[in-house]
Amino acid sequence: MSAEASAEPQQVTVGQPGLSFRYVDTFGVTEQAYPADVQHLNRPTGLFIDGADNLYVVEEFGQRMLKYRLSDGQNLMTIGTAGASYMDDYIFADPKSVFVDNGGHIWIVDDHRVTEYDSGGTFVQTFPDWDDEPWWCTDDDGHFCEPTALAFDTAGRMYVSDRRNHRVQVFSFSGGTPVYSTTIGVTSSSGGDNDHFNRPAQIVLDGSDRLYVADQSNHRIQRCTYSTGWTCESFHGTGSEGSGETELSWPYGLGIDTSDNIYIADVGNGRVKSCDTAGSCSNVVSSLLEPTDVAVDSAGKLYVSDWMDCTIRKYNSSGDALGIFEGVSGVPYVADTARLNAPWGIDVAPDGSVYVAENRGYRLAKLNASGVQQWTAGEPGVFGDDNAHLGDYWAGPEGDLAIDATGRIYVPDTANNRIQIFNPDGGYHTTFGSYGTGNYQFNCPAGVAISPVNGNIFVVDRCNQRVQVYDSNRVWKARLGQTGQTGSDNSHFDWPWGVAVDTSGNIYVADTGNYRVQKCVLAGSTGTCSTFAGVTGEWGNDHAHVEPHSVAVDALGRVYVADKWQSRVQVFDSSGAYLASIGGRWGSGTGQMRGTAGVALDAQGNVYVTDEQNHRIQKSAPGVPGWTQVNINGFGDRRNELLLSLASFGGTLYAGTYNWDLGAQVWRSGSEWEQVNSNGFGDSDNLGVDHLIEFKGQLYAGTWADEVNGGEVWRSSNGTSWDRVVSSGFGDPTNAEVMRFAVFGDQLYASTWSYTDTHGAEVWRSGSGDSGMWTQVASDGFDGDASNEGVVSFDVFEGYLYAGTYNVTTGCEMWRCQSCDGTDWTQVMDNGFSDWNGTVSALAAFEGYLYASTTTAFEGAQVWRCQSCDGTDWTQVVDNGFGNSDTDYSSALEVFRDLLYFVVGNGSSGLEVWRTENGTDWEQVGFAGFGDSNNVGSYWDNAVAVVSDQLYVSSINHAQGGEIWTEQRMVYVPLVMKNF
Repeated sequence: MSAEASAEPQQVTVGQPGLSFRYVDTFGVTEQAYPADVQHLNRPTGLFIDGADNLYVVEEFGQRMLKYRLSDGQNLMTIGTAGASYMDDYIFADPKSVFVDNGGHIWIVDDHRVTEYDSGGTFVQTFPDWDDEPWWCTDDDGHFCEPTALAFDTAGRMYVSDRRNHRVQVFSFSGGTPVYSTTIGVTSSSGGDNDHFNRPAQIVLDGSDRLYVADQSNHRIQRCTYSTGWTCESFHGTGSEGSGETELSWPYGLGIDTSDNIYIADVGNGRVKSCDTAGSCSNVVSSLLEPTDVAVDSAGKLYVSDWMDCTIRKYNSSGDALGIFEGVSGVPYVADTARLNAPWGIDVAPDGSVYVAENRGYRLAKLNASGVQQWTAGEPGVFGDDNAHLGDYWAGPEGDLAIDATGRIYVPDTANNRIQIFNPDGGYHTTFGSYGTGNYQFNCPAGVAISPVNGNIFVVDRCNQRVQVYDSNRVWKARLGQTGQTGSDNSHFDWPWGVAVDTSGNIYVADTGNYRVQKCVLAGSTGTCSTFAGVTGEWGNDHAHVEPHSVAVDALGRVYVADKWQSRVQVFDSSGAYLASIGGRWGSGTGQMRGTAGVALDAQGNVYVTDEQNHRIQKSAPGVPGWTQVNINGFGDRRNELLLSLASFGGTLYAGTYNWDLGAQVWRSGSEWEQVNSNGFGDSDNLGVDHLIEFKGQLYAGTWADEVNGGEVWRSSNGTSWDRVVSSGFGDPTNAEVMRFAVFGDQLYASTWSYTDTHGAEVWRSGSGDSGMWTQVASDGFDGDASNEGVVSFDVFEGYLYAGTYNVTTGCEMWRCQSCDGTDWTQVMDNGFSDWNGTVSALAAFEGYLYASTTTAFEGAQVWRCQSCDGTDWTQVVDNGFGNSDTDYSSALEVFRDLLYFVVGNGSSGLEVWRTENGTDWEQVGFAGFGDSNNVGSYWDNAVAVVSDQLYVSSINHAQGGEIWTEQRMVYVPLVMKNF
């Protein structure tokens, strides 16, 4: 008896068509915060001088390490990209210090890791390594939480000041990789006795391997010595903040000379102190703004990084000033009109002007509708609390901007606990608010909205856990949330970040810490709220979960939620049902993002997203000319990231998915899409439905499983009740996928993909499709070549069945047969058309020719054709990716309305659709993943179908879930002329 699987009740019912957005433009310069040079320093922090008198400088906000020759100040090396703040081999996130070991290797401390480079600046390793998730702040012995500095002792052991874990970690090395040895201090426990540290900063080791630690929050320097274990004692400082001879104020940096004299960057007192080995100290440099580190050259000259002044200052051994070695006093960088430095808050005026606040640039900028800068308010990269500046060290402007009816712009000046209001020409208008908990006070405000109904002003008072409401004259009216209280019920927020108001006066609050958007209605001086989107207290990357930072509402009541750490914008209808996503893939390409901080809309429904860590704004428009998306991404589940197969059955469109978690799904279109099988047909190891085909009144589905369970074939006579007719890969589980079907000579053919190197792909057939009635008609890659791993494509042409293979060893092959009983397969193309082609992705018969498309990893996809097709007359009709080598992803061929369509993937810009009426002249009709580069391709020939005289194309979309698109038909209405 055959196995059975019935459709499960669905939690998600998704209507059609889907809502889609296409990429339109970028404002700003991708991954460039400002024009980079080596003369300006953006908040220099750590310093190191090597034995050749070269100075290494780390820019905390500049995200770079720069090497200078001391003799003439020439820059010798730069690692990092100016202003680009995330983690990669050559990208840093707020680096703090640098050290050069005895082998000349450069070690840089940033975020929650240390990174090693050779003497030429070539990346060696990250510790923790990428597989161990170095971006997490944790306290186990293999991770750090905001490390500040590192140093090496004479035995080559590495010491890392693990700031927020209140410890110094010691590592030896095995094969070049750090291996944990011991901990100095108490992990995750701060204290003021000699066994504890409180936020340790820079460290140095003297010639006797004694460790000196700038124990910053204890306002002291500790000296630690090893005997049978580590013991620490106070070297300088009383443990209490002060400016006296024996006191320190937030000491951060440490330097050491060849005589083991210790130099202390005493940040809070704006000075550098010099101490001998006995702990006798004196002031050597004073009148600094914010000294963060000290380095000493071979002649005893001092180099001090003045973080606030953006300079490295030089002194002789007596502390006499010798001028600025590098940097420009008070100028972290010089801005231009093209670049944006970490844009966050954004809004669009009725005339299309775009206003954006730079979180790291400390400015408000106005762009015209084309993205051309009109003016800025604030000083590039410079913060302050007067009316000409925005922000402070710990925060620039954060959260949504707002524009009132007069055109004035409201900017949340987060660190200064106020709202700054600017005139339409960029001039300062007034300040609103001050620090505190009163009705006219704020604590790190992070978002403003203005009601389109009555002009009410809504301020997200983030650190006070509330939203404050004022009338248009800035008179307090109401409060949402409870002042100073976090909570997860409907009367509380948990670190909210954004707010928006719709045309009915409904208020949407990005309740970030609760992972939800709250919808609120005012009632007197308070209001009532309920969860609109997200799941309270639950983080997730599926469509049902959000970590909101910004919200916006369009004219139709759709709500747009910027989910910063998922690098996407989620779109919901007015009831909170998921509709679409913009972004969702970490990267710098179009449609990719790194930190979606803010979102806004213009009057035409265009969506503007501040892509913070890419230093740009991405603009998207609704809809795609010529095409319509007919499903919601992944049918509401982003785990359906591959829509593998499309087919017509009974005149209805069916779609098969790949779902790595739940198992494969089959969906059927109608007035609404419905899932018509149980996940994985009852077995989650059936990850995908590779192909769907109708044969003798039944719909067949071939599954993608693994080499343990083997591919299966299921069929249904009504599209909802399924029977298994092939199991365990036709008796060999290494036939892990039933890849492709074909109907030829009243027989159903099925090909496999082999997950073993002992045999190649196989072909099986059945006249009935019944269980037990299948016969093998091709084995072991046709000729005993296990490199023919899969038969990817089938087609019938001039009385032959043609089969194309996947073979990346010697190149793809083509085989054909007439009787196809296992004895007459003949090879009619080998070695990938003598090129790098690894797959015959698709086959199609069109206008007296057989066409074959290929996939290659080097030169771009190709299309070939033949008439006799005996191996002698193949002719190339599409060159390598139409001249673009990136257009090389899996491809499909489909005949539709006397035209041949070619769907081909591009992993960079998105899939493309081309068509021809003669086989040689091609026109492109589908572009750039239908406006979304995340639609990287379609799943070979299985993912394109014609149903009820409509062409459908499905996509692979790892960011948001697969999509199905149809080409819009042109309808011509007769013109009737009437004579009078």
